Amino acid sequence: SPVKSVSALWAIAPLDVAKVVEECHDAAVADALAWLETHAAFTRSGTDGVAQVDTTGLIGAAFTHRDSRAGDPDLHTHVAISNKVATVGADGVLRWLALDGQPVYRFTVAASELYNTRLEAHLGQRLALRFADVVGEGRGKRPVREIVGMSVELMAAWSSRRLAIEARTADMAKQFQATHGREPTHVETIALAQQATLETREAKHEPRSLAEQRQTWRGQAIEVLGGVRELTAMLGAALSTPAQQLDAVDGDWIEARAANVIATVAQSRATWQRHHVLAEAQRLVRSSGHATNAKLADKITHTALAEPM
Repeated sequence: SPVKSVSALWAIAPLDVAKVVEECHDAAVADALAWLETHAAFTRSGTDGVAQVDTTGLIGAAFTHRDSRAGDPDLHTHVAISNKVATVGADGVLRWLALDGQPVYRFTVAASELYNTRLEAHLGQRLALRFADVVGEGRGKRPVREIVGMSVELMAAWSSRRLAIEARTADMAKQFQATHGREPTHVETIALAQQATLETREAKHEPRSLAEQRQTWRGQAIEVLGGVRELTAMLGAALSTPAQQLDAVDGDWIEARAANVIATVAQSRATWQRHHVLAEAQRLVRSSGHATNAKLADKITHTALAEPM
């Protein structure tokens, strides 16, 4: 699922631009799935599944949706992955076994961050879009990278589903504190948010064509922004942002960023594994403007985890 500014641009941009945005989303999803196939598609064999063995890849069905239950533009893709995978044994025989779900679960965040990085790269290469950090409200919230030039007011207006979930989560957190005499832990807060998501879920609306949705979203955007001229100006600003001057990437740059990654991960975790460092490296690559450098996150991760000389 992309950030809100991507869905907003896709919803109201001219059709040829909207088509490119969707193609970039599809390409980033494919990149993330290919990465999962390489790093998380394993099965188990032997007594009690003692051996973790490689597979020929994943089988999945992808379903792309265009809106949220509240009717806001929300371009996103659900991928149902089969729990059956094929592996070739030492005897050369192809066997179908169960997918080892632990690596898939463990690498979910890293795959999500890779999707975000690749989406920025595709959109930057094909539409010259620029992204910048937007600091979220609330304690400890990470910045969210949105398209430069997109209206904050419009993105807020099209986040009604998220706002409803956050409001219900806040109410439940207050109730939790009154009952238990303490604030909920991070894990408990996640559980409250999941419950709030279910409690605020609206019934699905009647199906609408893409043309009907685009007409509705255009009208809403004109109302929020104040007129057709303002809408046109916003789209022009988003699609013609000057290129960013980037720092040159060399060995010293990578070593400095590797140290930053370890420091950031260490602030939130007592222990960590490679996928935690890789996820943070992906975030750093985006924030530095180097999303198109497909190998940079791996180089930062390798340097961060290398034994000191």
